[in-house]
Amino acid sequence: MAAKEWTVHCPDCGERIRIDAKTGVVIAHGKGDQPASFGEAAKQREERQAGKKDAFTDAMKAEKGRSDELDQLFKKASEEADKEENENPPDSPMEDRWR
Repeated sequence: MAAKEWTVHCPDCGERIRIDAKTGVVIAHGKGDQPASFGEAAKQREERQAGKKDAFTDAMKAEKGRSDELDQLFKKASEEADKEENENPPDSPMEDRWR
């Protein structure tokens, strides 16, 4: 999988430049994209971790609900198939064997 962004060093000032790999647009240049202090960096990390936990929790809830949803869809499809089979009986007994 290709990188979403590239990080290179500026030939003029030597600072880092972040470039979007797809469009070639400069995302950030210099130290502006780095946290100002250690406390700010720790806060940003905690926020990212909380976001990851929330996303994981949401995904787990969706998967638990997905099982019930699939069971309901299968039950509905089975009922429709039975109903269709009862409405359209086979023309001959031999055809019934192959259903």
